[in-house]
Amino acid sequence: MEKQNKSQYLDVLQIFRGIAAVMVVIHHSVGSLRYYHHLDNDFLILIGHFGKFGVDFFFVLSGFIISYSSYFKIKQPDAFKHYVINRVLRIYIPYLPIGIFMLLLYTFIPSFSSVERSISMVTTLTLFPDGNPALSVAWTLTFEITFYILFSIMFFSKKLWNYFVAFWIISILVFNVYFLSDQSIQYNIILKTIFSLYNLEFLLGYFLSLLILKGIKVNKNITLGLILVLTAEFLYCYYYKISFYKFFSNTQFSIIVFLTLYYYITYHNYEIRKKAIFMLIGNATYSIYLIHNPLQMIVIRSLPKSSAWPYAVLVILFVITISCIIGYIYYKIFEVFLLNKTKSYLIKKQ
Repeated sequence: MEKQNKSQYLDVLQIFRGIAAVMVVIHHSVGSLRYYHHLDNDFLILIGHFGKFGVDFFFVLSGFIISYSSYFKIKQPDAFKHYVINRVLRIYIPYLPIGIFMLLLYTFIPSFSSVERSISMVTTLTLFPDGNPALSVAWTLTFEITFYILFSIMFFSKKLWNYFVAFWIISILVFNVYFLSDQSIQYNIILKTIFSLYNLEFLLGYFLSLLILKGIKVNKNITLGLILVLTAEFLYCYYYKISFYKFFSNTQFSIIVFLTLYYYITYHNYEIRKKAIFMLIGNATYSIYLIHNPLQMIVIRSLPKSSAWPYAVLVILFVITISCIIGYIYYKIFEVFLLNKTKSYLIKKQ
């Protein structure tokens, strides 16, 4: 990478984090409405299914953020040590309270879950890919951690990391084309995690960081036009269920996210008011993501039953609001107060 000054704001990323969080909340809320309230509105079901792409949004964003921010810290003293400590604290301090709570909840009240599934205590407590975590959305964190571990190669050799990226991409493609159907592979969760196509989304974020750091600019109108064309193509394929392989829609969407982030970071990188609603949601995105699923299940179970679509819309808006409010409180406790206290304690001990 060529030497480049760090962008002044990148506030737009917080906006996109907030959008991705709301997408995932909608996805799970519609699922609960279908299960508990027998919602059968095709349009809302379509919107709910679309919300699952919030995860793909997060993965591309995460790949960019960790790659971009690390570039400016990689030559600092003890850079690798600080990288590991920051990543571990950032992931586990907010995760463990809700993760352990869900483990205890399913242990003593198994009926709380709407589906029967085995729960791995190892994955729940460590996020190591061994089985299903008690907190259902925590499966994504195993991918986050996998990328963080492999990305640490960058702190020792940028050249080695770039060679590894090429090897990793080829290995992922070969694995999914030739080996994924092998029955012996189906039960090897570690291999399925390392060679999952989801990892390509993190790498898209890494490639985006290269473009931004090198200051590579593609014509604004061409970029916007490409985003619009690919979005129209994606919506057409999504609506008519056109897919050439299992991960086709995810690939389409993640490429659109890649181009959209590039467009806004390059051409609309403005400071945004810190107390703007989506900035607040963006800051609390991780906490909202962690707590929203059990929260929406409790809320939707507790509300009067109705399959009417106007009622469903109000319920979804209510769940989004409650998830954001309680998620923000959770964020202030665990991501701000407790995280900062832990970091201060570790600094004093050094």
